[in-house]
Amino acid sequence: MSERDLKKVSIIVPAFNVASYIDECLESILNQTYENIEVIAVDDGSKDDTWSHIQYFMAKDSRVKGITQPNGGVSKARNAGLGAATGYYIQFVDGDDFIKSDAVEKLVASLETSGADWINCQYARVDDDNNQLDNYNFITGYYDTATEEQRLDLVRNQIMDYLIGFEVWQKLFLASIIQTNGIRFIEGCKIGEDLAFVINYGFYAKSINCIDERLYSYRVRGGSAMNSGLDLKSNYKEHLKIVKGLKPEFDKAFTSDTKRKYYQLFYKLMMHAFCDGTVREAYLVARDIDDDFYKEYLTVALKHRQDFHEFAADYKVKDYYRFGKYIQTYLTGDLFWKLYFKVYDIYRSIRKRSSIEELKVY
Repeated sequence: MSERDLKKVSIIVPAFNVASYIDECLESILNQTYENIEVIAVDDGSKDDTWSHIQYFMAKDSRVKGITQPNGGVSKARNAGLGAATGYYIQFVDGDDFIKSDAVEKLVASLETSGADWINCQYARVDDDNNQLDNYNFITGYYDTATEEQRLDLVRNQIMDYLIGFEVWQKLFLASIIQTNGIRFIEGCKIGEDLAFVINYGFYAKSINCIDERLYSYRVRGGSAMNSGLDLKSNYKEHLKIVKGLKPEFDKAFTSDTKRKYYQLFYKLMMHAFCDGTVREAYLVARDIDDDFYKEYLTVALKHRQDFHEFAADYKVKDYYRFGKYIQTYLTGDLFWKLYFKVYDIYRSIRKRSSIEELKVY
């Protein structure tokens, strides 16, 4: 296949204070065996000389486009890149990471030979000196998601259970699906912006090909956005942004019986928000923030107890339900359910189990 027959890949590189890493990142992209690329490097208000490094590459290679903007977070930077992208495919590489020299070629080939709407590959975690720390192995194979129920199952169970990565940077996307459906990152999110974007794309993609090639190197470094921990309350607030941002997108993408199942996505995402906390701690956070959207969809979800097996593993279903029911009970002051949990605690005590207040599901 000649160069002119190759479809252009737009590679979006958000960069914030990565002057020590951006050269290696951009060189790994520009040295790709697949040459029909455009690199859109977005400096998100860096306080170091990241921008001057980007300018150097702009002068060196006409395929590099640079955007500089006031600091607004990685979502805003990536959205700026999406606004400038002209490629047939979209790829993301973070400014402190790097990819193998044949990464783009293999991603494009895997997508085009399979006919899938997107690709997920494996990645390696490396330290500041590029020493490999560990690998995470996702499921592999081609998955048909032509029906609404199949697409919901993919995002609800495969992606949210991390069987398929919820990061955007080990994937290749079709620009047409992103642009036609107005898919963008939720700006203002400190965590979970990748997951929200991937879920939204999954609402529309009718197949995915998951390959076993390890093409991306993710750098683990102290102080980076990905490694800045949030307390339970902050985590809850960030997940509220995601579930509220996804609701209109879900309503737009789905119809009929599938459309009513938004509560499943909501419930699972909010359970992720509490993954490091006990049910008592989760209740106290929900009480203090007192969000009507959360209370509304928590109530909706708990009315569908018989369907919890659709989005929770069999061994988790009971505790998954109890976790939410406990929060609702103490938010509403429901006397019957308060009594139920007190009696249930006696049962747990007899069985030498911890109190229901100490329940965790992750």
